[in-house]
Amino acid sequence: MLPGALQGSPSTAGTQSPGAAPGQPKAAGLKPPSEETIVGHELSRDGFAGIIAFQRGSGNGLEIARLLIAGEEISRPGEQCQVEVVAGTPIQTRFAGRPNGVSHYEVEIETCPFSLDVLEGAVLVTRTPKTCDFRAADCRVDPAGLWGPPGNAIGPDQTKQLERERGRVESAMLAQFHALLKSAGKDKEAIKQIASEQAGFSSEREVICRNYLREDFHGFCGLRITQARALALQTAFEDRTKAKAKPARTRAKLKPDPDPAIQSKAKSE
Repeated sequence: MLPGALQGSPSTAGTQSPGAAPGQPKAAGLKPPSEETIVGHELSRDGFAGIIAFQRGSGNGLEIARLLIAGEEISRPGEQCQVEVVAGTPIQTRFAGRPNGVSHYEVEIETCPFSLDVLEGAVLVTRTPKTCDFRAADCRVDPAGLWGPPGNAIGPDQTKQLERERGRVESAMLAQFHALLKSAGKDKEAIKQIASEQAGFSSEREVICRNYLREDFHGFCGLRITQARALALQTAFEDRTKAKAKPARTRAKLKPDPDPAIQSKAKSE
């Protein structure tokens, strides 16, 4: 099992979200997973296909030291193939902030650019369109999905730990959801959108995790996707709270100062 891949979930206790006033909904302070949980480890898409390995580069940036993507032959669909995209010279990644609560990186590979989110001991790769054609290798690949530890390397002890962690993570996600929903107040459109997105989460998680090796046994993929969802909800809550507080601060700044002549007259009286 990859070190760090099965660490305990972030604490949901204690920290009040920025800008939350007394009596307003609060969301616990979850922390984004560290890149150190993926650096120096080989991860595979769906726990069995291909290899992606990260290392620290100059300036402590994140580099891809190796990238092997599995796919199928272009000329003979159904026949398996694989492409060594990165071997020898590392590929730099570009940090693009944490728009959804976790570290987001852009990977500029000419034939197959993609983006990734850093989860705990895993990365979630996204790309549009999903497939890339490496015509010289006669191989069409799909890098999208969860890249994590080999599914057959997660044993009974780790599975029990994941099971204990799952309850805490599910509770944290629901707490973030209810805080975000309450922060919408009487905004019916916002409430509808928040509820709709949460209702669709389970099916989205199923699509991402259904092919992860031995997922029914250990549930690693589902747990990491749920953690990411909790962080995304927390970020949405914090953004909404800050947006509500900003107009009040703006009005306070725009309040005109009293007329100096009036101030002087008031003092003389």
